[in-house]
Order: sequence, then C-alpha cells, then structure tokens
Amino acid sequence: MKYLFWSLAAFLLSAPQAFAACAAQGGTATTQGGSVTTPGRLPNPIKAQSFQDLADTFLDIASNIGGILAVFFIIYSGFLFVTAGANETKRSDAKKALLYAVIGTAILVGARGLSLIICSTVESLTP
Repeated sequence: MKYLFWSLAAFLLSAPQAFAACAAQGGTATTQGGSVTTPGRLPNPIKAQSFQDLADTFLDIASNIGGILAVFFIIYSGFLFVTAGANETKRSDAKKALLYAVIGTAILVGARGLSLIICSTVESLTP
C-alpha cells in the first residue's frame, strides 16, 4: 500500500513539470496587435491514434507474455505429472495445474478473437 501511495504521489508531483516543459515548447504567432505565445501540445507517448490501436497494442503485449507463460505452465504441469508417481493427491494437483494452464491459454486466444470480432463489427457499422 505504501508503494502505491508513493508512486501516485510521485506521479502527481511530476505532472506539473511535464506540463510546464511542454508549454515551454510553444511557439509565437504574430497577429495584427502583436505576438501571442501559444502553448505547446503534449506528445503522444503511446503512439496510438485511436482506442482500437491502444487495445491492439495491449493485446499484442499480453499475448506475447501470456503465450510464454502458458508454455511454461504446461511444461510445469507435465513435470508435476512425472514427479507425482502413484501419489493420488499430487496427481490431482497436476491435473488442476494442467487444466488451469489450458483455460488460461483459451482465455488468451479468446480475447484476441473477441477483439477481432468486435473491431470488424464496428468497422462494418461505420458508414
């Protein structure tokens, strides 16, 4: 909880400096009465132009990390099966581990598929 508090406090204290640095990049525009300083624009650090681009980027990252973790947990559950031997409780724990790894992989693949279905539906509705 302390870590969350200090992280939030650091973010809130650094936001005005970021805005001031960005506003200092503004230019001057000349009008008939004189020059007017225009504030600068905040750069887009995400490089996403829409929410769909942001969701695609997030899903790409989650798919890459989740795919690696899924392979690791499937291998781990196989290791549990091998080391269980005749012990029924260890074997049931290995079955649960394999089931959870497969369910997690299915959720990961389903999220990507659901995202594609929603995006294609929204694009077909747009005139």
